[in-house]
Amino acid sequence: MGSAEDYKVLGLEEGTDRETVERKYGAMIRAYKNRTDEYGATDEDVEYYKTITQAYDNIVGTVHDFSDPNPTSPLPFKFRNFFYKLSARFDHYKFIIFAVLITAALGILIYFQVKDTGKDDLYVKFVGAYYALNPGNVETELADKSDVVKSPQVSFFSVTVNSSENDSETANGAVAFRAQFTVGSIDLILIDKENFDVYLPQYVFLQLDDFIESNSGDPAFSDLEYYRYEGDAIPNGIYGIEFTEAGSEYFKNTSVTWLNDEIPGQERSMILCVCRMSKNTEHTLDYIKELLEKH
Repeated sequence: MGSAEDYKVLGLEEGTDRETVERKYGAMIRAYKNRTDEYGATDEDVEYYKTITQAYDNIVGTVHDFSDPNPTSPLPFKFRNFFYKLSARFDHYKFIIFAVLITAALGILIYFQVKDTGKDDLYVKFVGAYYALNPGNVETELADKSDVVKSPQVSFFSVTVNSSENDSETANGAVAFRAQFTVGSIDLILIDKENFDVYLPQYVFLQLDDFIESNSGDPAFSDLEYYRYEGDAIPNGIYGIEFTEAGSEYFKNTSVTWLNDEIPGQERSMILCVCRMSKNTEHTLDYIKELLEKH
């Protein structure tokens, strides 16, 4: 049985019957719920709820759990309490969780980058007096002609005897070529003689002596002209294979344009080289072998 103060809290006379007490408490709870805003009960609302509910408990002999911060929520307290604890855990370990999420995100990005990179099994760079309006067409043509490469990626750095170092397009192309070489995003380099002589001392190309020696019994390697280096800047050896005549035939009726046909004084030449920083060296050498054996 509650005290006179408990009945007073509910606005009833002391000794009021239980049924009336329950109806009055129910009406007060409904009124209380109607006073809560869209964000839930405020601290003052919760205190009011505790006051009238404690008075009701004292009168009818029931026991309420007052640990619920939002007693009027339609969701069960046990369910909400799980997420309260989860939120507290998150707040405590938020830096660790954030680091894990960042690491996972980077891992996913790296995965898709590697996955996409794997689609292009050879990176081919034309450097010199060559041009293609649409390099994508050249990629398709190389794939159709080859049994070794299935999905090559092709780009061009067009520079001729008429190009000037002060020309922004030429300068930007040189920067891009150097950057691609540095990070190893080029495998096979098809380059004319003028530019081969420029880039050879910069140690851009892979030494091919072992590759040529290992194929010395192959008739395709017997009458080739090799471009050697003998000096102090880089190790002495072979860094290029002559491919002008064979290349002229190979790229005939393709999207590759030989600019020497359009520019007076431009030598018609093509040399096969492997990028020294290539991450796909063995595959590139297999492709070079195929090119030489087919011509």
